Amino acid sequence: MYDELLGMGYLYKDLYEMTLYELDNTLEKRKMFIGYEIYRLASLTRSPFVKNFPNSPKDACPELYPIEKGIPMPEFLKEKAMKRGVI
Repeated sequence: MYDELLGMGYLYKDLYEMTLYELDNTLEKRKMFIGYEIYRLASLTRSPFVKNFPNSPKDACPELYPIEKGIPMPEFLKEKAMKRGVI
């Protein structure tokens, strides 16, 4: 975590004063900002001929955003899926 934040221009003294929660939150927000910057630059320079342009920064750079937790599958559906071999 420190290596990533140091690579983004933060200083050691600033990082040592932060709690682990603050460091994690800073890193997450910074990645979201980078994703938005990339999306914004691409949307300003894109050609009108591009058909499959992403609708949001999250679609453009999904690796920079945290994975959303979905709804857990009920047990009775898990059993059916296991029997079918889907899971």
